Amino acid sequence: MTGRLKNKVALITGGASGIGRAAALRFAHEGAKVMIADRNSALSAQTLAELHQITPHAASVSVDVSKTDQVQQMVDDTVSRFGALNILVNAAGVLLLSPPLAEIDERDWDLMMNTNLRGLFLCCKAAIPVIEQSGGGAIVNISSMAGISAYARSLPYAVSKAGVIHFTLGAASQYTSRGIRINCIAPGTVDTPQARGSSGSADALRKIAETHPMGRIGRPEDIADTILFLSSDEAAYISGETIIVDGGSRTLPPNI
Repeated sequence: MTGRLKNKVALITGGASGIGRAAALRFAHEGAKVMIADRNSALSAQTLAELHQITPHAASVSVDVSKTDQVQQMVDDTVSRFGALNILVNAAGVLLLSPPLAEIDERDWDLMMNTNLRGLFLCCKAAIPVIEQSGGGAIVNISSMAGISAYARSLPYAVSKAGVIHFTLGAASQYTSRGIRINCIAPGTVDTPQARGSSGSADALRKIAETHPMGRIGRPEDIADTILFLSSDEAAYISGETIIVDGGSRTLPPNI
């Protein structure tokens, strides 16, 4: 532990698995008090047990980020437990592969938009006043390379993640001067449970890795390291940015 986030309170949505879980563990090692928020209670319990091996200052809350009342309760629970809120990481997201535009089921479109974009809006709306009251801090939003390059396998996902990028820029223009840095990360393909589910198999991810410039796809820890940097004082002069973390694969056809 180097204490880069000592005495900071961090709320991480999607914190039970994948990128969110990796960020939670990284934050705990750096001295943060961590609240993980997720819909998956079983995975949340597992991740919380791992966090408690690092720090006693960790807790979890169940939330559907598309629901206003649940999001507000999530923020309230964080402040009640830890007394402040300095960092918000919006890692909750959902990806469903979809057919061409004219054949997309409206329920799938709504699910991805409600989770990936509406959820981001609700979390920021609830957290920003508390972060400001806590003396300022940082928000890190997780987009995707699918939000930068065309991703024909899921137009709703790509559009929602493009929205995350523009949302970040607009929010930063409003709140940077008020002490809240807001940045975004656009990962390439990362080996997470969601990626394995959407790709259909680990073998599909292996094939992607074979064509990758680094010979591998990303690990959740690769993204967590960038989240940590953007959340720390080392990024004190960075706001409104989208950082691509894809191992140099953006010249290749996008995946996840």
